[in-house]
Amino acid sequence: MAASVPSQSVLESLIIALENDNSGAVADALGTGLDPNSVNAEGIPLLALAAEVGAVESVKLLLAAGATVDQGDGDHWTPLMAAAGGNYLEIVELLLGAGADVNAQTSFGLTPLMAAAAKGQLATTEFLLKAGANLGARDQNSWTALVWALEAGHTEVVQALKAARAKLVG
Repeated sequence: MAASVPSQSVLESLIIALENDNSGAVADALGTGLDPNSVNAEGIPLLALAAEVGAVESVKLLLAAGATVDQGDGDHWTPLMAAAGGNYLEIVELLLGAGADVNAQTSFGLTPLMAAAAKGQLATTEFLLKAGANLGARDQNSWTALVWALEAGHTEVVQALKAARAKLVG
């Protein structure tokens, strides 16, 4: 069954609330019976929207309301990937604690570790490694998290990945 799309006015209000981490407004919307697995017009789940902007309290509310932790968009971009790329470590921890797949991949093969490495998010990269992120995962271009960090010039992340025995080829 496809996720529901709330009415435009409810959705617009909820997106504004999520972007501002207005947990009161999010709680009110969820209190009306809004499906926590609803998506916006682009198919992005509410939990991913909240994770993408670092809305910690809203993420907590959505998880408590039953949001599917690994629900992705059309390309399978998950809330964990959004939080990892944005360096929202507290949200990464919440999502993993709720059962998010640390090794989920988009339709292009991107993982949460690649998202963090590509953006130079050292603390998040290290946390994902400790949580069991697969260093050898490759995207559709055969890039690993190490290649993403190298290409973006994130020296500290490269060092952390190398310390974790990441390999460029292999």
